[in-house]
Amino acid sequence: MLLPFFWRLIIRACTAVGAMVLISVLVGAFYASSQTAPPLPDRMILSLTLDQDFAEHENDALAGIPGFADKQPPTIRDVVDALERAADDPRVVGLVAEMKGGPGNLAHLQELRAALGRFRTLHGKPAYIYASSYGEAGGLGAYYLASAFDQIWLQPMGTVSVSGLRAEMPFARDALDRLGIAPEFFARKEYKSIFESLTDREMSPANRTATQALIDDLGTRMVAEIAQDRGLSEMTVKTQLDKGLLTDEEALAAGLVQRVDYPDILKAEMMTDAETDVSLSRYIHGLAHERKAAAKGKKDDPRTWVALVYAVGAIVSDGDSGFYGEESASAATISEDILSAAEDDSIKAIILRIDSPGGSPTASETIRRAIVRAREEYNKPVIVSMGATAASGGYWIASPADRIFALPGSLTGSIGVAGGKVALTGLWNKIGVNWDAVQYGDNTGLWSLNAPLSESGTERFNALMDRTYEGFIARVAEGRHMSPEDVDNVARGRVWSGAQAQQRGLVDALGGLSAALDYTAETLGVANRDDLAVVVLPRPLSPFEKITDLIEGQVRVGESLKVFAGLLVPLQAVFEPSALTIKP
Repeated sequence: MLLPFFWRLIIRACTAVGAMVLISVLVGAFYASSQTAPPLPDRMILSLTLDQDFAEHENDALAGIPGFADKQPPTIRDVVDALERAADDPRVVGLVAEMKGGPGNLAHLQELRAALGRFRTLHGKPAYIYASSYGEAGGLGAYYLASAFDQIWLQPMGTVSVSGLRAEMPFARDALDRLGIAPEFFARKEYKSIFESLTDREMSPANRTATQALIDDLGTRMVAEIAQDRGLSEMTVKTQLDKGLLTDEEALAAGLVQRVDYPDILKAEMMTDAETDVSLSRYIHGLAHERKAAAKGKKDDPRTWVALVYAVGAIVSDGDSGFYGEESASAATISEDILSAAEDDSIKAIILRIDSPGGSPTASETIRRAIVRAREEYNKPVIVSMGATAASGGYWIASPADRIFALPGSLTGSIGVAGGKVALTGLWNKIGVNWDAVQYGDNTGLWSLNAPLSESGTERFNALMDRTYEGFIARVAEGRHMSPEDVDNVARGRVWSGAQAQQRGLVDALGGLSAALDYTAETLGVANRDDLAVVVLPRPLSPFEKITDLIEGQVRVGESLKVFAGLLVPLQAVFEPSALTIKP
C-alpha cells in the first residue's frame, strides 16, 4: 500500500528538518551567550516599528533563547511597560514610530494609546509617527493609534483611510445544502450567533441588532478620542470618516496629518537632540539587563509579589498549541497555576489576564473553581484584566473575580451556549459512499457525522443547552452579586464592548493591565505598581527548556501527521475493499 511508504517519507523529512533547526538553535545560542549586551546611550530617541500585532505573552519557542530573543516581537505588556518607563527615563528624549500595519485588535490599540498619553504628558517628551499611508486596507485602527502621537507625518502621495468600522459575515447555508451537509446546531439564547453562518442565509434580527449596537459604540468612542487628540470637533472627524479615503493634500487640509514629508527628514529633525536612535526592542532588553545587574548582590527583594496568570486562546480541558500553532488555554495548567499562587505565602494577589473567546464549559468551570478557592480558602484577591476578548467561557472564568477590568474595546459577555454537529449523510449519498454500522445503545450515533440526530438525540442536546445556560447564569449571578433575572437580561448570548459591559454591571472598571496593576497595588497597600514584583504564570521556560520544547515539537508534528494519516484510512477502505476498519 502507498500510505505506509508516504508516511515513512514524511517522518524522515520531519526528522531531517528538526535536526537542522536544533543544530542552528544550539550554535546560535552558544555564540550569543558569549556576547555582552551594549549599554543604553545617555541620550536617545526610541524607534518603534508597528508592523504586526503584539503577543499577549511570551509563547514563541525561540523567545528567551540567547541570540533569538531580540528577533521576537515584544509582548503588549513589554511595550506598554517600556513606554511608561521611558516617560520617566532622562536618557530618552523622544519617540519616533513607523506604521507598517500595526496591532490588529482594538484592545491593544487602546492600551498603546494610554501608554503614549503618559509618555507625552509626564515630562512633555515628543512622540511622532510616520507612514507611507494610514489604513491602506481600510478600517479605522491605524489612524486611531496614530492620533495619539504629537505629530502625524504622511509620505507625499500617500493616503489616509478612515473608513469607519464594518462587520461582514459569510453565510454558507446554501452551499451546505448543495453539498448535502445538514447543520444541526442549538443555541441559548437568541443572540448566541456563533453557528449562524452555517444555519442561516443572513443575519438574524437579534444578531443584526447586537452587532450594529456594538459597532456604533466602538465607532462613536473612537471618533471622540480622535477628535480630542487632534483638537478637532467630533463632527469634523465624522465628516472625514464618511468620505472613507483622503489624499495627502486633503488629510493635511483637514488637520488629520501635520506634515507631508519623508522619513529621513523626520529622523534628521528628531536626532538634533539625541546621540542615536534605539529600537524599542533593544530598549526593553537593555532595561531587563540593567534590572538584573542592579539585583546582583541583593539578598532580598523588598517588593510585594503578585502572580500574573495568562488565559489565552480557546479554553480546553488540557491541551497544547494546535496543529497550526494556535494557542489554547488549558484548564489543567491555568487552575494549577492559580492554586499554586494561592498556596504560596509570598504571593499576595493574583491577576488573571484573559484573551479568550470561550471554549469548553467544563474546562471553564475548572478554572472558575480554582479562582473561588483562591479567594475563599486562601484569602487571595483575584483581579481580572480583559484583553481583546473575554467572552462566553472567557467571561465564565472572569465572573468570580474580586474586580474586573476591561478595555473599552474588549469584547466580552456572550453569556450563553451553543453546540451541535453537521450531518454528512447527504454528501455521502451524492458521491456514492455508503456507511453502515452496528451499535449498542440507543444514542451511540449522537456525535457521528454520518447520521442525523434522532428525536431522542435532539432532546438530549436541548437538555444539555438548557442545563449549561442555567448554570452559566447562576455562576455569573453569584460572582457579580446580581439576581439571575438581571443576569439573564444582559446575557442571552449577547456580546458587549467593555464599555457596554461596565454600564450593565458585568465589568467594574475600564482600563488595561496597567490599571489592574495599579488597583492591585492599592488593594495591597503598596505605594504604586513599581513596588510590585510580578511573577508570570505559566512560568516562562528557560533557554534549555525551550530548546527541549523545540525537539518535542518535532515529535508533536510527527504525531499530528500520524493522526492525519489515520484519517485517510476510511478513504483507503473505499478503494481497497479487502481493508476492514473497526472503531470504538
